Amino acid sequence: MASDRDGHGVTAITRRSALALATGVLAAGRAGAATPLYRCEDLIDAIGVNVHFGHGGTPYVERYAACVAALDDLGLHHLRDDIVLTGTEPAGQFARIAALSARGYRFSLVFYDGLTPGPRVAPERFAEIARWAGGGLVVAEGGNEPPIASRPDYPRRSADHQAALFRAVRADPRQPGVKVAGPSYIQGNVAAAQDLAGAVDLGNIHAYPGAEHPETRGGGSLARFVAAARPVFGPAPVIATENGYHTALATRSAHLPISEGMRARYLPRLLLWSYLQGVRRTYLYELIASFDHGDGDPESRFGLLAYDGRPTPSFAAVRNLIALFKGGDAAASPFTEDITVASTATPDLVSARFARRDGAVLVPLWLGLDGWDRRSLAPRPDAPPQLVDMLLSRTPRTVRLHRFADDGSVTVHVLPPAPRIPVPVTDRLAVLEVI
Repeated sequence: MASDRDGHGVTAITRRSALALATGVLAAGRAGAATPLYRCEDLIDAIGVNVHFGHGGTPYVERYAACVAALDDLGLHHLRDDIVLTGTEPAGQFARIAALSARGYRFSLVFYDGLTPGPRVAPERFAEIARWAGGGLVVAEGGNEPPIASRPDYPRRSADHQAALFRAVRADPRQPGVKVAGPSYIQGNVAAAQDLAGAVDLGNIHAYPGAEHPETRGGGSLARFVAAARPVFGPAPVIATENGYHTALATRSAHLPISEGMRARYLPRLLLWSYLQGVRRTYLYELIASFDHGDGDPESRFGLLAYDGRPTPSFAAVRNLIALFKGGDAAASPFTEDITVASTATPDLVSARFARRDGAVLVPLWLGLDGWDRRSLAPRPDAPPQLVDMLLSRTPRTVRLHRFADDGSVTVHVLPPAPRIPVPVTDRLAVLEVI
């Protein structure tokens, strides 16, 4: 799944075999700068998580009911899984997928191309597989991290598989809404790929920042991943079918870790940053740790849930982000007046505006700073808060400030309603709620 990255552009082996730009603005503090008014439901729709309901012996199968309960608690509705056509599958895997589809979950499913470990999934079986998915298939995805740079014939074989998958999806009149995503090429394989612009609806990246912060301009920069994918997928919208951080602090892997607390700090920022940079959907890796091999094994420390099902601080942080943006069900008179950032000299400030369906406007604010020392494997000292003035064109009824903490919790402060609201901003996400 992920590429091994050390946070400085150094890459090593991949991990899949172990399991067989819009207008976000960095330093956006120009006085009176106009920003778009996004919709909260679109942000929620842009969040997904990886699952493995076809992998026997993992918590996904052994504790399936607990995984479903955790998904319901988490609040998202997009899942990514790989198709497994061996052993007792597809009956077991697709029974689980169909049951989740009936609960409203929607899937991106990986059609293996035979170039990576795991059996090839013939594109000609698309119609059959879509029926097995019980109406929940929304993205048919090409090969997962195929190592096409390793053999001269692999780029052509990958492209042929992708073209066949695209034809099969287009030929099925019963699945008009299914989009086709390209293969998730990584590292040097991206440059070896053929032009697939005519065989995709969606570009596909695995945009792991390594141990870098979400807004980095270094080797783990999201913009670099998107730019590298353009020659392969053309102007197609991009999805990140894998992204996230692991917390295996004792690893010797080139894919460096961060702490549990830092991951809880980074993931809400990563999801917002990806959305603001135009990534259509980001699937976090992964729901629950597939293995329990200790702190030296990254594969055992990617889960939002630990192997034993215990929620990590990151699970709470993502759940709380989704819950805040989902809001209440009752429609209310929207706050239609303008909200702008008045500060003119706040380096690394990231801000945006979102309209929630209950009438509130949410303004996420944070400093896109690197909070992790990769040498000492410890958080950096906190930077001083930067005071940011929010200007409102009229006095609101209610103002609340939601502050995210490194344990995944959120503290809510009620602020005096006024047309000018000073907000101390740090690298921990804060969300101003205006009604």
